[in-house]
Amino acid sequence: MAEFTVGRRSALKRLAAVVGAIGALFGLGHLGSRPAAAIETDDRFVADDVRVERNDGELRAVTVRPELDVVWADFGDGIDTIDATVSAALDGEAGFDVLFDGPVAADGVAVDGDSPDGTDGSVTLSFDPIDLTAAGSNVTTADFGGDLPPGESRTTGVELSLRVDVVGAQDETVTTVETAAFDVTVHNPEGEATATGRANTDAE
Repeated sequence: MAEFTVGRRSALKRLAAVVGAIGALFGLGHLGSRPAAAIETDDRFVADDVRVERNDGELRAVTVRPELDVVWADFGDGIDTIDATVSAALDGEAGFDVLFDGPVAADGVAVDGDSPDGTDGSVTLSFDPIDLTAAGSNVTTADFGGDLPPGESRTTGVELSLRVDVVGAQDETVTTVETAAFDVTVHNPEGEATATGRANTDAE
């Protein structure tokens, strides 16, 4: 398992940047022997739509569990830290909540792969489940469903943003940003009831 020390945070890390780029595979860097890094998630950062049925029409939680590969190349003395920022926002609404912000060596992220001392390498990051409705005030359980009448559904769009800063031992910093959108549908099913029995008929 790769381990990363908690080094100084790069000045390039700004929360506003988490919504600054959209792409299937997006890497910032220079050609040639300059440091480079990229996020790889089967060539895409994707999120599946989810649906839940609740008889009260209210949703309890919406969780995400990001998994991604980070690949780096041409870092002279290897990697010092990998910092990640994960945030969530409602589709079409201003504001976002930060779900994770810190070095991937922190609790809540499993790191597996190459040694950070290598000039080139890759690691897989596996985050623990995060309830995006419990992170702040911009995405809450009240935004999903909420006291739906029987038989009705409500679909809410969510945008998940991911920023990764790869900081080299020689103070090089390369940043990658990904976004993914998914829908959460809450359905309050109609109540149903049936009756069975026996007439116990007779005649004399």
